Amino acid sequence: METKHYQALPLFRFFLFLLILVLQLSSFPAKAADPPGSLSGKITDKTDGEAIIGASAMLENTTLGSASDIEGNYAIQGIPAGTYKLKVNAIGYTPFSQTVTIAPGQATTLDPQLGQTTVMASEIVVGAALYEQDRLEVPVTASVVTSEQIKEEPNPTLDEVVADVPGVVVNRAGGYGTSTIQIRGSNTFQGGAIGTRVQGLYDGFPINTPTTGEVVWTNVNMNAAEKVEVLKGAAATLYGSGAMGGVINVFGALPDKFEVKAGASGGFYDNPSDSDKSTYFDDNTPWFWNTYVGIGDKRGDLNYSLLYTHADDDGYKETSQTLLNDVKLKARYDIDSKQYIQLSSYYNQTEGGYPTTWSFEMDPFGGDFMYTPFPETGFDTSSRRVFGTYTLPFPPYTSLPFDETFDKSLFVDDTIERKNALVGLNYVNLLSDDFSLDTRLYYTYNSSRINYNNTDATQVYPGPAELSFFPDPSVTFRTKDRLPGEFNDDRAHRYGAGIKLDYRASDRHRLLFGVDGNIVDVQSTQYTAEIPSAHSLNDDDLNEIQEKNFAVFLQDEFKMTDRLTALFSLRYDWSGIDADDVNFIDYSTLEKLPTTVEIENPSVDALSPRIALNYKATDDMSFRASWGRSFRAPTLSERFVRDAGLFMGNPNPALDKETMTAYEIGMYKVFSDRVSFDIAAYINNYDNLIESVFKEGAAGPYYEFENFRKARIWGIETSLNIKPVEYLSLDLGYSYMNAKIVDYEATGASIDRNPDPEWLPMRPEHTASASVTWKATERLTLNTTGRYVSEYKAVNFYTRPDGYGYPGDFIVVDAGLKYKLTDNLTSSLLCKNITNKLYSEAEWFRSPSRSFILGLDFVY
Repeated sequence: METKHYQALPLFRFFLFLLILVLQLSSFPAKAADPPGSLSGKITDKTDGEAIIGASAMLENTTLGSASDIEGNYAIQGIPAGTYKLKVNAIGYTPFSQTVTIAPGQATTLDPQLGQTTVMASEIVVGAALYEQDRLEVPVTASVVTSEQIKEEPNPTLDEVVADVPGVVVNRAGGYGTSTIQIRGSNTFQGGAIGTRVQGLYDGFPINTPTTGEVVWTNVNMNAAEKVEVLKGAAATLYGSGAMGGVINVFGALPDKFEVKAGASGGFYDNPSDSDKSTYFDDNTPWFWNTYVGIGDKRGDLNYSLLYTHADDDGYKETSQTLLNDVKLKARYDIDSKQYIQLSSYYNQTEGGYPTTWSFEMDPFGGDFMYTPFPETGFDTSSRRVFGTYTLPFPPYTSLPFDETFDKSLFVDDTIERKNALVGLNYVNLLSDDFSLDTRLYYTYNSSRINYNNTDATQVYPGPAELSFFPDPSVTFRTKDRLPGEFNDDRAHRYGAGIKLDYRASDRHRLLFGVDGNIVDVQSTQYTAEIPSAHSLNDDDLNEIQEKNFAVFLQDEFKMTDRLTALFSLRYDWSGIDADDVNFIDYSTLEKLPTTVEIENPSVDALSPRIALNYKATDDMSFRASWGRSFRAPTLSERFVRDAGLFMGNPNPALDKETMTAYEIGMYKVFSDRVSFDIAAYINNYDNLIESVFKEGAAGPYYEFENFRKARIWGIETSLNIKPVEYLSLDLGYSYMNAKIVDYEATGASIDRNPDPEWLPMRPEHTASASVTWKATERLTLNTTGRYVSEYKAVNFYTRPDGYGYPGDFIVVDAGLKYKLTDNLTSSLLCKNITNKLYSEAEWFRSPSRSFILGLDFVY
């Protein structure tokens, strides 16, 4: 099969030429310089003089820095003579900065003393403006998950570490099935996480799957992470189409000295409560275990970290078993004190069962109560009874009774395989104190394969008898049968590059200019413009399509007064595909005939402006306000998806971009070194919102993605961080969200059967979280977290006027401890879902029962 990878070369050649030119210009020999000096000292707690471990000490506008060791000592070598600003940051301490002069060939000593504060007040945010900002200076709402919070449980994944962030809602089907993260109601939950409006990044490189926008959050292992930043609201002005709802950026860790680390954890899922009638736990205890091993070092100008992780899980419910192998490599080479090259890369391969909903009965012509769920068997693979009576819409208008069962044997053998890879190269040159260059080249690979039939026999999905007396004998209500070895497969190669220039034009203006572009080559069984094979059995059944994206952006940080700062941003995006027509089987008709329709919007473009203000009223309080417009181009899956397993879909050739206008005001206040508080209110107005709509066709239900609504989401978020005593920390968060369809009209779609059909599906009204961490002794730390999600008022597909079986309405509490056995070995014990609550995060998918985890972590 001919590929289109060569078409990515012109874009790559252009950016590669610029990168080589800059490298050559920066490598010209300079005149003989004075011998370098050094800076060292001890970083301590201002209150008691105790050493602070792991504090970051950096010289501003250079690549030079160090981290404090177990004694609090830091040392920065090879510093060219001159005057610098030393910046010191540590979690739980107020940021420190001081000017220091380095003499040629001389050793300088400086001993920073840091004052204690809350974790929130000590946060340094990078993503809000694409450079470092103190929490009081950030013009938009952001949250940071620190390395200490990441390490609270063994072998964490990205979805777990952000689940307690205010404004963030996690929806998981289980195992390696669909998982979505929404920020301020940015997206719904639907198969394949199609249409995700949250941009996932790893060290600033995109990790969303190009075909769907999905990030398989449960696949993103966090053993090699330093921190996570969550940016809320319209972020498209800096990050593009995928960031309409916000950004989640994972920062990989690099050690400051030689380091070997390894860990292992294992546990089991407890039997669910007596009210559950599933048979999965009968004479069965599902186990899981995880291991990792890594090595890293900083030798001279080279700094690297290599980590391998393996995870194996029997699954907390039937068909949720998982297997993960993950390798992460990060390396940085400091060319000199002003420029460096950094590599960020990973490869992971996963295999698992394909989770199903719980069992149900369905009468397709049963009106408002066409679905009857059985959540009491939620840990078992679905069995489905379809029954009712259908009256022919043509002579002789015969009534056809039918009663068929989809036995769970049709689903227990289904599996999903994924491969994800990133290779990102970042070159940074601090050309002067006022001007810097940041260039990026990257390649990502994402593949997802669903194996529908791993048996040797055809699996028949039953339905009513064929209408043999209809003029077209091919007309049938039978759903799609699966042949042995049948699959759906998607493979995406993305080639990208970008350049960012950061220029301090004056004391009042800091300008940022950037260009981004990528080309995506896709091979897929269904996300292309051609009619898919009726039964995909080999690679010849994959079709091809290409997507191209280009953007340019400009930002001005204008310091209007000593306390008032404005951020003006503007971005232009263009996105297009190489298809003019779409061919498909029209499932809205009884005949299901092949159809060819012209694509109305093969390319879309948009301007995304943003204005953000930050007013630092006092040294410990700031106010912020912002207005911005974002857009999102339809993904290939939204344009062309046709097969959702049980139900078939129609492509929508008229699909267009969606837009959002966002308003936000907020306040951040540090009441003392022990209390900090953040509050924000927002309004997000969506136009041409893209969502899947289930419709009633002549031959039964089918779905289609449409620009179907205007919507308004408004809400309030609060975060409170309290440190009542030195060894106790309390985090509280609450979010209220009102998510309504502004122009709702009943059309006969599935959402019309919701208890509140005007409410946007899968957006909870109330969420809250609480976390308490107590350092009981120097070696023992205890932690408890709780999460509340209110009952959902509307879902997408399995709708009922009484809301029976809807997700939400739960409080889940976890508790754990860590004990430092030696300076190098730490043990942990964790109980998740202590009360063994039966709950669901996604539509008709049971969430895990109580589990117990024991872990050991070694660092040398």
